[in-house]
Amino acid sequence: MKQSVLILVLALGMFSCSQSTIDPILQQRCQAICDSCVAVGLQTGMQFCVYRDGNCIVDVCSGHLSREEGASEVAPSSLFAIFSTEKPFLSTAVHRAVAQGLMDYDKPLNTWWPEFTGGGKDSLTLRMTLAYRSGMPVVFDKDIFQNVEQKTDWNKVVRWAAAADTIEKPCGKQRYMSLSYGWMLGHPLEVAYGKPLKVALDELVLQPAGISDEFYFAVPDSELSRVATTYGQSIESMNNDTLRRACMPSAWGVASARSIARFYNRLCGYDGEEPLISSKMLDEALVLCRADDDPLPTDMESRHHMVFGMGYGLWGHVDDLSSVFGHGGAGGSGAGLVNRETRTTIGITCNDASGSNQARYLLLKAVGFDWRNADNPEAPL
Repeated sequence: MKQSVLILVLALGMFSCSQSTIDPILQQRCQAICDSCVAVGLQTGMQFCVYRDGNCIVDVCSGHLSREEGASEVAPSSLFAIFSTEKPFLSTAVHRAVAQGLMDYDKPLNTWWPEFTGGGKDSLTLRMTLAYRSGMPVVFDKDIFQNVEQKTDWNKVVRWAAAADTIEKPCGKQRYMSLSYGWMLGHPLEVAYGKPLKVALDELVLQPAGISDEFYFAVPDSELSRVATTYGQSIESMNNDTLRRACMPSAWGVASARSIARFYNRLCGYDGEEPLISSKMLDEALVLCRADDDPLPTDMESRHHMVFGMGYGLWGHVDDLSSVFGHGGAGGSGAGLVNRETRTTIGITCNDASGSNQARYLLLKAVGFDWRNADNPEAPL
């Protein structure tokens, strides 16, 4: 059934509509894809937004915020848990702090975190931390953090992280930091900025990007009713309001697809306004940052591999990695991508882990978005 829908949707014909900022052909085609994905059970609810050359050309949504009877329909402004899709927002805040002279890529992390020392940690720089080369634990110690309340105690997390032992050599091989990216960058950032982390993130990223009403690192009580329920073993933790309220800028944010696409549009300055970071700084951040003894995997085109510059996943083809960059979220919950050649930015959100890869494949195909795994319907992001 799912295969037949995939073929049917890809075969949708062209639509004749009047010209506008929204591309009527792509808008109708993508709306049909979203509606079909919901109808056959690939998704409960989803959103998809595309900016090209600074203009929003697609902004569609479908389905419901939950499977409960009477659940609200998804609106373009609805909020979805996006998990790691938020990591580039955090790294962008750090880049902006560097641009303001508050931080320095090549200074040790303990410049802003004096307690972070010993066991080789003194050599760890901000640059290497941005590039996923910290050598530190990637998740909470289960013996110390046994419940949600402990995991959302920021001061407890920071004290533990400062004293934690490395698990690999700092500044060595690139290794994904699923949760620890949030505290390894978040605490130094708030110290350097001189304000609590949530305030720093709001002022450095969300407000300049103009997305404060559709992206939350920590969800206020007034907005909880807008947040979709997530389904799938790997992502159902975000149905807990305590996690939603907490600021952990590597996994616990919520957003609309529109806010994700708009963020990248503003990051790159495609809208004609001053970009969030300079083009020179962005170019440097998109250079592959791996150790000499850490070569690229040989099967990147056929299997899922994420490689990083400084804070952004590089998703271009092997001969031009930085031509596409961005990040996805656990269970396919969200994704943000930029194709620099076509000046296209996309945002995707959904609330079902099952079928999310295929739904994303259909939508990216529909708008002609090229990336390293563009021909693999099951490729995660």
